[in-house]
Amino acid sequence: MTNLGFIGFGNMAQALAGGFLNSGLISKENMFAFAPNQTKLEQNTGKLGIRSCRTVKDVVSACDTLVMACKPYQIEGVLKEIRGELMGKTLISVAAGWDYAKYAAVLSIEPSPVTGEYCRFQFVMPNTPALVGEGVLLFEEKNSLEENEKAEIVKLFEATGSVAFLPSNLMGIGGAVTGCGPAFVDLFMEAYADAAVKYGIPRPAAYKLISQM
Repeated sequence: MTNLGFIGFGNMAQALAGGFLNSGLISKENMFAFAPNQTKLEQNTGKLGIRSCRTVKDVVSACDTLVMACKPYQIEGVLKEIRGELMGKTLISVAAGWDYAKYAAVLSIEPSPVTGEYCRFQFVMPNTPALVGEGVLLFEEKNSLEENEKAEIVKLFEATGSVAFLPSNLMGIGGAVTGCGPAFVDLFMEAYADAAVKYGIPRPAAYKLISQM
């Protein structure tokens, strides 16, 4: 992996980007991102010091490894635009529902008869605690990565939390539990803090006590 690029740069992509940078395994000069809202993109990439791209084709051109992090309903349209440019690249998808079978139905999984290249892809379900190195990263067992690059990508994701491999039929429930879980825990902690504050504990102290609990 030389350069890593994000297609879509919302909360999950930013959490992963921050976690990857914190790991020290990739530098900010080698990380790129594209999102349609250029103003918001500039703000978010500026916080991390990584490079922003004007178009989706620009980020694909600049990177050998790409993280598909846009909304699931947007992906098919994005793939139509960049299908040709993905040949010879590695695509890591963190969009819910876009597993190996779905990508294989849209992208060619056979090497080009002319160049011998093809797009290799891996479905991963992460969660936002990856930002602070405490994420859960679920890798679909079925993928088309080469063994050396799979090891490199797993190592990168391991720097942001715990990696586990699941069969394709369990990725949905696995992602629901680990991906959605932090939001429910946040709500629980907030409600618990409200109760503590109601009975006299200052809110900063309540948050500290409950998070440690």
